[in-house]
Amino acid sequence: MMEAARPASALRNNSALRDRPEWLSPRDIAEGFGVGKSKSYEICAALPHIYVGRNIRVNRQTVAKEILEKGRLP
Repeated sequence: MMEAARPASALRNNSALRDRPEWLSPRDIAEGFGVGKSKSYEICAALPHIYVGRNIRVNRQTVAKEILEKGRLP
């Protein structure tokens, strides 16, 4: 079962990102922030991203910066 989405204030220390790879997949985002598969793909598409083959990836620092600046993910 999915856990509840965490508030941005709880993520200020990047705890959800600390043990993740530098380039995050939608699965990493879903597991780290407690969102579903569709929402994690929306987040990846809304942020600057790259494709590795057919797989979308977002840089961990980009996600952390978005949280610190806006207090939430798109």
